[in-house]
Amino acid sequence: GTFTRGLAAIRENLPDPTSVKEAALSSITAARESTSRLSANIYREVKGLTSSELEQVMLKATRPDDTPVKGKHVERLVGVTYQVSSRYDLYDSVLRKIWAKSAEKDWRTKIKALYILHRFSADGAPEHQASLKARLRELRRTIDPKRKDKYFNSKQLLSGDTTPENVAFRAFLSRYAHYVLLRAQCFGGAFDEIGRELIGKGGRGGGKSGSKAVKPITSTQLRPEHLEAATMVLKAGVACTMKDGEEDENCAIALERVAADLMALSTAVAKALNKALTEQGGGDADPALIQKWCIFYSEQLFPQTKSMVKKTSPKLDAYGLFLPSRMGTTVSPELIQKGLKGVEQQQDDEEADEDDIVEEKGEITNKATPKKAASSSSAAASPSKQQEKDVNDDTVDEEDEEEVVEEEEVAEEEEEEDEEEEEEEEEDDEDFEYDEEYYDDE
Repeated sequence: GTFTRGLAAIRENLPDPTSVKEAALSSITAARESTSRLSANIYREVKGLTSSELEQVMLKATRPDDTPVKGKHVERLVGVTYQVSSRYDLYDSVLRKIWAKSAEKDWRTKIKALYILHRFSADGAPEHQASLKARLRELRRTIDPKRKDKYFNSKQLLSGDTTPENVAFRAFLSRYAHYVLLRAQCFGGAFDEIGRELIGKGGRGGGKSGSKAVKPITSTQLRPEHLEAATMVLKAGVACTMKDGEEDENCAIALERVAADLMALSTAVAKALNKALTEQGGGDADPALIQKWCIFYSEQLFPQTKSMVKKTSPKLDAYGLFLPSRMGTTVSPELIQKGLKGVEQQQDDEEADEDDIVEEKGEITNKATPKKAASSSSAAASPSKQQEKDVNDDTVDEEDEEEVVEEEEVAEEEEEEDEEEEEEEEEDDEDFEYDEEYYDDE
């Protein structure tokens, strides 16, 4: 009786399944509403940071006077990128505000706006770098409804009243604008596309060769597109060297950032080349492309950057701006020579491999000759044994030929697999195109 009463009590206290289901659904709905409200609050906060407050800071930073952009204003503007998740597109409104200031008549407002764009590109949060490049490229294809021309177009960017007093400064502005737009569309941060290590996707698994986690460095950091862009950035950056009559504090802080950029580019390329030339950049790196990078670094990037820093430092010192005395990471002459000889070494290796294949085939062909000679001497004594040996010898020859054919088929299959992997990697990788249509010519 007691046991039965206990079971009845338990049964009475068990919750109704329908009530449990309704309570669970209600909790889920409440959680969704809370999340939606939180997301809405974050969005409103982001919008506030990129509208009224940003507008105020932008107005202060781009005043049409001789006072350069203050560091606290730049830090406040760029700092927004570290406060907001990369899921939110900050740069649409930011770039439109920068463009509005860049299109004004006074050259000092223009160069300050470009300087702010430069700092967003170099010092903005890494998570937003791709967004900045993509948004800037898109805007440069888009018509500004207010000004009836494309955003960041050269005509309006360089428009304004030219006087004998500002003609030299406007010449520097033209060169600096070309550099900033090119740099912001091609590279982010301290040229992280070249300097950082990119880990490829895991292998497909299940194969005999295992997974392939690291791609060749010529498919990630030292890509041909990066070489083309780095060459253009170097040329535009060196052109920003301050000429006589262009001495101005606004020009000086802009030049200081350009010089720092070129030093960062030299360091990024040096790190990538050191990795590639010390057999850490993947075994399938393209030696011809490595050779081009070595030529670019040794004949253009390093000497031109060093020369520019040497010429620029005295002019910047007058404004209390100081560049590092050292260039940072460099590539030793021995490694440069190794990279320059990479194509010749590859050709020698290929020729040596071909010679080895010919020798192996010759050895395989000559294997059966002594056996056939020995079997012919005993043909009269034992015809049946002679026939058996001939069959065995033929079998040996066929087996050797089959081994060679199998080796060749395996080699061809490996080549086809490599080609398929390269095609898939090319489809997976983001296109990094540099269209001359979007770059301003001087």
